Amino acid sequence: MIMMCNKKGVRKMKRAKALAAVVGSFAMLGLSLSPMPALADALLDFNVAAPTTGSISYAGGAAPLVGSGISVDTVVGLGTPLNDSVVLNCIGCTLDFTTGASTGTWTWGGGAGSSITITGTVDLDGNGVDAGDVTGTFLTGSFGKATVLGFGSFNIAGSAFSDTKDGALTDFYGLSGGPYAGNFNLSFNATGNAGDPFQSSRVLSGDVTNTPVPEPASLMLLGAGLAGIGLSQWKRRKAGQA
Repeated sequence: MIMMCNKKGVRKMKRAKALAAVVGSFAMLGLSLSPMPALADALLDFNVAAPTTGSISYAGGAAPLVGSGISVDTVVGLGTPLNDSVVLNCIGCTLDFTTGASTGTWTWGGGAGSSITITGTVDLDGNGVDAGDVTGTFLTGSFGKATVLGFGSFNIAGSAFSDTKDGALTDFYGLSGGPYAGNFNLSFNATGNAGDPFQSSRVLSGDVTNTPVPEPASLMLLGAGLAGIGLSQWKRRKAGQA
């Protein structure tokens, strides 16, 4: 009986050690990733509030999806290292884009010739347009893909693109200048069946969102850190078995 109890005790101790190792691994992993969320989870959100100006159109065939003069009202940083959740007014800001050629029924690619820009003035100090603001083209990039979904006469355009930003804007939120992974969702009214050409000057609302892409060097350091954690835990387990 004593031997059985001892064996049970040894098994419990081993399970406890294994559980502690797992908990320790997760704790160390959390610490190793703690500097990353400000970079990986930060989001810049450019808001298109209804009603808005501008148009979205498709001429048919291999033609691109084109957006012109779509008003952008505000920008806010969410989860940013600086000025988190501070909303900035966009004065005279417009979103313009041209995707790559059509790849099928209301879908488009990107690459050479595609473009997306937001131009105007971001009021950094709340005093209207002055020398301390960001003025000009403060977002510029190219497309990866875009899609339009139809719901009767109501449609949604969605996309994925990459871009860079004006340094004064990213500095305000404590972010790098790029690259960024972006997407937008824009609702608008248009008639016609999926795949048909359309022209809409009734853009309703939407968002253009951006997330910083970690640099390759940062990813390498992160990978090396995770490998070190794994090796450390393996050595500890080996030492416990010796």
